[in-house]
Amino acid sequence: MAQWNLAETTLGLARDAEYKVAVLPVGATEAHGMHLPYATDTIQVEALAKEACRRADSQGAQVLLLPAIPYGVNENNLGFKWTISIKPSTFLAIFADIVSSLEAHDIPNLVILNGHGGNEFQPHLRELCRQTEVHITLVNWYMSNRQAAAEIFEAEGEHADEMETSLLLHLRPDLVVSELAGDGAVREPALTAMKEGWAWVARPWDRFTYDSGFGDPSKASADKGHRYFEAVVGKLSQLLVEMSGAEIDDLYPYTAG
Repeated sequence: MAQWNLAETTLGLARDAEYKVAVLPVGATEAHGMHLPYATDTIQVEALAKEACRRADSQGAQVLLLPAIPYGVNENNLGFKWTISIKPSTFLAIFADIVSSLEAHDIPNLVILNGHGGNEFQPHLRELCRQTEVHITLVNWYMSNRQAAAEIFEAEGEHADEMETSLLLHLRPDLVVSELAGDGAVREPALTAMKEGWAWVARPWDRFTYDSGFGDPSKASADKGHRYFEAVVGKLSQLLVEMSGAEIDDLYPYTAG
């Protein structure tokens, strides 16, 4: 039984523990092409968080893995059936309550490990950081090792693409229906400013994509998924070890130098 995993430990085992870093995985429930499960983002972020915490714990870090939030901000994805969305304003309240609980238990650090591109939490944390003594760090795991992604994957994409399909083939191949996969093509914007990248809209996903996928998954493989998983976990576990061992003073997370 892992004392670092809150969902699996007991009060008797964890009552006297002094955790330095809590990790909160946040996923989503949304259509992922025609071939990946609705829980893709949650499956990925939970697996990465669990393995990163396990490795950090084995190196002496005082980490606590919190149960994952399986829903995300999907307001622009509701055009695809069965997508579930939590409004951004609701997330602020959820985070505030979780942080308040952690503060009551004297946990100094919270890492929000995000696994969904639509979860843009920076504004929430700018507001929340003024209300708590807990140091909150946001990590979008898919940005943690871009070099590995560039070396491993051949096709660019964002959603149900080669990268996500490879990870699911590694983590949960039983949930991948490869014969239903599309080509990940998307529609081009009609406005010049959007084509040039300096105008932004909350893309209505059912108009932007053909089947909710963005990026060709045809070259995905379990081996690529395994290699990328290992590369990302290495980065995440290193962060947790550093945070657990860091001295917290008035300048944290910066140094006096």
